[in-house]
Amino acid sequence: MSSSVNLQPISSSIRVFPLRLSPNMDVLSSIRNFINENSLQSVFIMTCVGSVKACRLRMANSIDVINLKTPHEIVSLVGTFDSEAQHIHGSFSDQTGRVIGGHVMADNPMIVYTTVEIVLAECENVIFSREMDNESGYPELIHLTMTSTENAPTPNNDPGSFSSFRSTNNHDTPNQNYSFDSTPPIHSSHHQRLIHSQNSQSLEASPSIVRNPSPPPIDNLSRADMVGDEMYSKSWFCQVLLKLIKFVAPQQIHKEAFSTIRQQGDDFLSTHSNKIQELDETFESELCELWDVSMSADVAHLLIQFNSLDLFNVVLIECKDKRCTEIVLGILSNMACCKRNLIQDEQSVSVALCIVQHTNLFSTILSILTSDDYSDCPTLVQLFRLIYTLTVRQDTRSLILERIQLTYEPLCFIFQSCINKELLEQCSCLLRVLLDECNLFEHNEQSEVFYLFLTSITTATSALIENETVTENNTLENLFNCLQIYTTNEHFIDMLNEHCQTIMKLTENILNRLVHDDIVQIRSVLLLSCISICNYFLFKHGLTIVNKELLQYFIIIGHTCYKDKQRREHQKHVMRRERSRTHSHSSNKRKDGDEFDTNGDTVDDDSLSKSHHAITNADWDDDIEVQSTTKVEFDRSTSEDLATTSYTLVDELFLELFYRGIKQDASKSTDNNPSLFKQLSQDQRETFRKIIKHFCHLDKRLDNMLEL
Repeated sequence: MSSSVNLQPISSSIRVFPLRLSPNMDVLSSIRNFINENSLQSVFIMTCVGSVKACRLRMANSIDVINLKTPHEIVSLVGTFDSEAQHIHGSFSDQTGRVIGGHVMADNPMIVYTTVEIVLAECENVIFSREMDNESGYPELIHLTMTSTENAPTPNNDPGSFSSFRSTNNHDTPNQNYSFDSTPPIHSSHHQRLIHSQNSQSLEASPSIVRNPSPPPIDNLSRADMVGDEMYSKSWFCQVLLKLIKFVAPQQIHKEAFSTIRQQGDDFLSTHSNKIQELDETFESELCELWDVSMSADVAHLLIQFNSLDLFNVVLIECKDKRCTEIVLGILSNMACCKRNLIQDEQSVSVALCIVQHTNLFSTILSILTSDDYSDCPTLVQLFRLIYTLTVRQDTRSLILERIQLTYEPLCFIFQSCINKELLEQCSCLLRVLLDECNLFEHNEQSEVFYLFLTSITTATSALIENETVTENNTLENLFNCLQIYTTNEHFIDMLNEHCQTIMKLTENILNRLVHDDIVQIRSVLLLSCISICNYFLFKHGLTIVNKELLQYFIIIGHTCYKDKQRREHQKHVMRRERSRTHSHSSNKRKDGDEFDTNGDTVDDDSLSKSHHAITNADWDDDIEVQSTTKVEFDRSTSEDLATTSYTLVDELFLELFYRGIKQDASKSTDNNPSLFKQLSQDQRETFRKIIKHFCHLDKRLDNMLEL
C-alpha cells in the first residue's frame, strides 16, 4: 500500500522561550503548564540540558518499557507539543556513561534531579494536528500533521519559507526509494526562522515518511521479558548463554554425542587438547556485563531457572580459555551472595545451596585446584572467593566443611610461593574463617595439616613484611589473627614452641613499623593480635622472649593506652556534666513557663508555628540521615569494642611483665644476668611505674583482693 506526503510551503516565524526547572519538578507537566499559561499552540524543544532521577521509556519497535530510577544526565531531548498531546524522544546516560534512549512515556512523571534548562520554541501561524495510528492501536503512537493558519505561500527559494507536510503512511518501514535531494539549508535571522526549501520537481513525487514505527504485537514481546529492575531482558541472557554454549561445544559434534562427552570430560580434553579457544572482545564484554548484573537476586534466580549451573559445569570442565573460566567463577561467586531465596519443589532454598547441592558443579570447582591448566591467579582469586562465600554462609557451611579438605594443600602452596596480593588476601580470609568461625580445630584431628598451615603462615608473613607496607595490609591482619587463634588451643603448644623464635621475630618487625613515639593506632586489629601473641609467649617462656627493643615498644603502647583511657574518662565526665546542666536548665524553663501562663498571658501563634516548623524540619532531617547515623553508631560501637580489647590486653601484658620482673629481681643473687628493666632509661622506668600504678590500678586490685 502506497502513500504520499503533500508539501505546501508556508511562512512561519519562531518565538523562543527559555525555561528553568528546579529539583523534584516534573518536566513534562511543567512544559504543559507553561504552554497553557501562555496560550501557545505549536511548540517544540530546541535544546535541553540537565539531569533527571525518574523517567519511563518505551524501546524502539517494541512495547518494552524501562523505568529509570537513578540519576541520569540528559544527553538529548526532542519532541513536539500542541494543546492536547506531545511526542517526545530522549537519551539519558548513567554514572558509568552508558546511554539509553527511547520514546518518553507521558503516563509517568520525568522528575528533575538537580536542574533542567529547556529552550522551547513556538512556530507562529502553524498548527500541529495529530492522528491516532488505527493499525497498531497504541495510544502513544501518533502521526504528525502541520498545516498553516495563513494561505500566503512564499517562493520556494525564499529564505523565510517553511515546508509543511502531512504523513498518511500506514507502513512501519519507510520506502527504500526515499532520499533527500540536498541537505535543508539553515538560515539564522532576527526572527530566528527555520528554512526548508524544496524544488518544484520534488513536490510531484513525494517520498513516504513514517515518524514512529508501530510496535510488534503483544503476543510476540511482553513487558514480562524484562528481568526485575535491570536494563536487560530475558532474551539477552538467553543469547549470551547460547553464545557460551557455542563457544565451549565443538561445532562438529552432534547434540546426541555432546551429552556423552560431558560424562567423559577427561577423555574429551585429552582428545581436543590442541583446540585453541579465545574470547573475542565483543563476547568477553557481554560475559563481563553478565558478571556485573549477576549480583542481582532477579538475575541469579533467572540463571537458576535457565539451568545455567549445568552449563557452567561444562565450561569449567571443557573450556581452555582462562579468562572465560575466571568470568564463570566470578558469576558463581556473585550468585552465591544472593540473599533472597527461590522456590524449588515447593521449598525455599538459597542460590548458594543450589550451587553446593548441584550434582557435579562443586566437585568440578574443587578439581580446578589440582589441575595444572588452571594456575592463573585471577581465576584462583574468583575460585577462593566463591569458596569463602559458601563457607561464611550458615546454610552451606556444613556441606562445605565436608569437602574442604581438598583446599588445604593448595592453600599452603599459595602461602609459600605466591606473591599476588589479591590471591593472598582471599586465601588468608578463607583460612581465618576456617580457623575462627568454623572451628576447624574441632572438626579435624590431623596435626600434620595444622603444622603445615602454621609453617605456611610464617613463611607468607615473613615475605609480606619484607615486601609490603604493614599499616594497611589486610593479609597481614588475617595471618596474625590466625597465629593468635593458634595460641588459644592447648593442643598446639609444641608446634608454637618450635616456631617461637620465628613468630616473635615477626611480631617485633610488625611492632617496629606500627609503634612510634608520636602515633600508635591502639585500635588496630593487627596490633591487638601482636599483643595477644606476646602475652601467650610471655606467659609460657617468661622474659626470655623479651629484649630491650621489644620492651620499649610495650612501654610506648602502654603509655598510649593510658593516655587514651584518661581522655575517654574525661569525655564521659564532661558529657555527664553537660547532661546535668541541660536537665537543670530545662527544669528552670518549665517553671518559668508555668509562672508565665499563670499570669494570664498567651503564647504567640507565630512562636508556636516556628517551633512546630523547627520540630518538623528536625524530624525530616532525622529521617534523611537515619542511615548515615546508624553507620556512625556502628563504627563508634566497633571502635569502643576495640579500645576495650586493647585496654584488657595491655593490662594483662604489663601485669605479666611486672610479675616476671619481680621474679627476676628476686633471683638476681643467683643469676649473673643483668635485669632487663635496668637497661631502660630513667624516663622509661618512670613511665612503666605510672602504667602499673594508674593504668593497671595495682593498689586498687590489692585492696580488693584483701577486702580492705
